[in-house]
Amino acid sequence: MGKKTTVGLLIGGIMDEFNEMICRGVIAESEKDDINLVVIPVKYIEREMKNIPDLFEYQYITNEQSITSTNIDILIVIADCIGAFTTRANLVHFINTIKARNIPIILAASKIDGYPSVSFDNKTGITEGISYLVKEAGVHNICMLNSKEPNVDIKERYDAYIEMLDYYRLEHGPNSVLATNLTSEYTEDYERILDLNPNAEAIICANDNIAIALYSVMKRRGLTPGKEIKVMGFDNTKSANMITPSLTTVDADATHLGRRIFTMVRMMLEGWDVGETTIPTRFILRDSFGSLLDKENTDQTILDKQNLDEYFSRIFYKFDSKSYKENFELIIMFKTVMTIIIDYINSKDYSFERVNFLKQKVDEFFNLEPLKYTDVDVLLAYAERVQTAALNNFTNYERKCQAHETFSAIMERIVRTLFKAEDQDDKKDEYLFTLKSMVEEMLHHETYSDDDYSEITKSLSGFGIKNAYVYIYDTPVIHNNGEPFTVPEHLNIKTAMNDGVITNVPAEEQPITIDQIYDNKFITDKKAVMILMPLYFREKVFGSVLYDLTDISYEMGEYLANYYSIVAKIIDKYKN
Repeated sequence: MGKKTTVGLLIGGIMDEFNEMICRGVIAESEKDDINLVVIPVKYIEREMKNIPDLFEYQYITNEQSITSTNIDILIVIADCIGAFTTRANLVHFINTIKARNIPIILAASKIDGYPSVSFDNKTGITEGISYLVKEAGVHNICMLNSKEPNVDIKERYDAYIEMLDYYRLEHGPNSVLATNLTSEYTEDYERILDLNPNAEAIICANDNIAIALYSVMKRRGLTPGKEIKVMGFDNTKSANMITPSLTTVDADATHLGRRIFTMVRMMLEGWDVGETTIPTRFILRDSFGSLLDKENTDQTILDKQNLDEYFSRIFYKFDSKSYKENFELIIMFKTVMTIIIDYINSKDYSFERVNFLKQKVDEFFNLEPLKYTDVDVLLAYAERVQTAALNNFTNYERKCQAHETFSAIMERIVRTLFKAEDQDDKKDEYLFTLKSMVEEMLHHETYSDDDYSEITKSLSGFGIKNAYVYIYDTPVIHNNGEPFTVPEHLNIKTAMNDGVITNVPAEEQPITIDQIYDNKFITDKKAVMILMPLYFREKVFGSVLYDLTDISYEMGEYLANYYSIVAKIIDKYKN
């Protein structure tokens, strides 16, 4: 990666949505800077591996040994994701150990005394959610599923919950709050909070994973989220919008946080002192609270032009002050389209010219890419509710048919975007087939040599990656869970790919030290954004592969690493 400044990003899992969004934000903000970025997944520290599908994913922690003061200038750490399954003390010790290598550290979405950080305002979203429950929904019995090992973010969410219950003088006893794990695995805790609180009207969850798991427990009991019990999460993950009913949550924009983190990196590189920064969150009302769109008087309010600003803020909740500067036409076009629709509904005049004009304006609106500021289902729900209001407004059968045809065309325009997700699923199947074919081909080789490691770089080139480097230890390292890992004194760079050109490195030029893993004569000297993935099979660690970070890693990076690890195992077994 040349002699440029190199910034490391230490994350949990690359296929985790929250980590992905932070990565994307950091990368987007760094585009104008002539620096290198390397993403280093370590999954989790000190996780109990019982009942985990990949019992050996703990091997990702070996990636941490690649971080030295020689090859990383500043390290960004998403600490609370990495430490989700350990104690606060163990997490702090882990971070302090890296800092002791004389590496400047910035924390993302985490707070630890003595470290600069960018974190979320955890209280505002919880405050707004509970206020809505009390003032709009008339709810008074509110419980919470909290974390057993609360980090700073979780503690702030809990504090906001207690403060709001005290503010509204609502009762909360020892059974109102139940501590659980931040994953969706501990369903017995969700059963217990329902058993202990048979009169619960709402449950606030520390994150979306807990809320989604609570859904399943509720449905087994014949309880509908949003009806018998209102449910709220935190983080606004993709799943929060996809489940039924859609989950009320708090939007903590990780991409925005990633951008802000890199501005802090930039300041540090320029010699500025940096401290703690907080970015805002936003309450997202959805069906698990009984949506704004489900109120009895919706037909009147949704067709009232005076309410367009309120509906816009609810639907396009990701549209902030920065968005307004970059795409202010969006809100203007939304109001224009809705004004035309409302006038169309209120008018007795129907004509093909008028409907075609409306469809034209809808197309212009979608050309502004509004879906990046909302979730498809939120916009669909709004469009469906407007359609219902329109049909209820007509008594004439012919007018109802005309209105139905008009709104069906609008809905179709929205639904088209959903096919992109289906295309991605098809591509994933194709990618997995390609990887399986690569392994099958390797097994049919009669002899094995260092040249066979180029199968990994060839495979990566097939996924559109231009730069990749395979590092293999002299001898595989046996590493058991919970044991310390020490990277070997030397690594061997077996194959290198630069701008799509693959080179098998001669044996005498292969050895490098860990300090050279991101900077050696075989690595591109162009600006690069790369990811380091471990090559392991069960307790054996063979080395690692460094390659361009592209969308393929967010979609299936761990699958790639697993298959490339099998290739490394095959070569090691038959070559030695």
